[in-house]
Amino acid sequence: MTAATLFGDTLLYSALPVNASRLGLDALAVGLALSLNRWVRLFTNSFAARLYERFPAGLLVCVALALGVASSAAYALPAAIVLFLAARLVWGMSWSLLRLGTFLGAIEGAQPGALPNGRPRTGRALGNTRSIHGLGYLAGALWAPFAVEAFGWEAAALGAAALTLLLGLAPAALISGWRRHVDVDERQERAVRRALLDRRFTGLFLVASSQYAVGAGLVPIGGGLRVAEVFGAGGALIAFPVAATVIAGAFVLGQRVAQVAWTPLAGRLADRALSATFVASTALAAAAMLLLVYAGDATAFVALGAVAFFAGITSTVALELAIAHRTTAADRPLILGAYATWADAGAAVGALVTGFVALTGTQVPLIAAAVLTVGTLAAAPTVAAPASWVRASTA
Repeated sequence: MTAATLFGDTLLYSALPVNASRLGLDALAVGLALSLNRWVRLFTNSFAARLYERFPAGLLVCVALALGVASSAAYALPAAIVLFLAARLVWGMSWSLLRLGTFLGAIEGAQPGALPNGRPRTGRALGNTRSIHGLGYLAGALWAPFAVEAFGWEAAALGAAALTLLLGLAPAALISGWRRHVDVDERQERAVRRALLDRRFTGLFLVASSQYAVGAGLVPIGGGLRVAEVFGAGGALIAFPVAATVIAGAFVLGQRVAQVAWTPLAGRLADRALSATFVASTALAAAAMLLLVYAGDATAFVALGAVAFFAGITSTVALELAIAHRTTAADRPLILGAYATWADAGAAVGALVTGFVALTGTQVPLIAAAVLTVGTLAAAPTVAAPASWVRASTA
């Protein structure tokens, strides 16, 4: 169901910048529209966490689906700028509910006692969840250019809303009865909030911010700018001459393929060897990002980008598993809500900063991404540490 709600959001990211002028939007409006949903989630994530503590989870997910349909339909009127931006705020709330709901469902629905250490296969569940999300992004990326060119912007947006509704109804009906049986203890809730300020928790959250700044800003946006500079006149992709836009599209496609095809395997690796998976994937991602600076061949550039995306998302899945190990049914919404907020902050800042640092050279965002990724290795001991310190801090 969550994947079905991504048609509208992907339509904007894929087609809005290219069609902005004929839709009556300037660059500022485009930038605001594409970032507003992330900024609002800095506030809605914690609100969503409190809702999941107090209301039936199935009801909240169904509400999120309705909000997703409404926001996608509103994208049909970009000239009504207040409505258009309000729809982005609504989508931010919808995604806060959907993402937290899928995290909770994956962690709490993982097969119990399936690993040799007696733990559930949480990493596999998180990886599978990300893979399904990736299908939504892929489907949306395929829908957007076809629909806009064939039917026009308004019909493409309304079609995205219709697809979200039609594809989301059956899953919503299946999970509408989902209830989390948790008694809210205000004193314990305050203790959890204090524990979130522990340097070991904040260290993990800072890693999340860094990963999302890199994965949502410095590498995909910086890589696209690098393509425009190095391959502006085109290049050879597997010996075939192609335009710069094709090279840029192939570069970003690596991230989508990683989300769909690789994340289930990444989850399995993290289940079996969490610390080793985190360290190895992080180091590999940093190396690939740095090598992108020196890649003068289009095929090598796209291949290195794929390595960076595949390794980066493996590191992210490992981090999510480390955080999941530090949660219980009672504190899980608050902790995962805090994680989502730190991640969204990193994504928003990363996208904003990339444009500024690229003014000094298109290689700078990629170098910054490599340095920031190497810096996250400082959290490796915390990722590998047992979760007992969390239990003590919330007792």
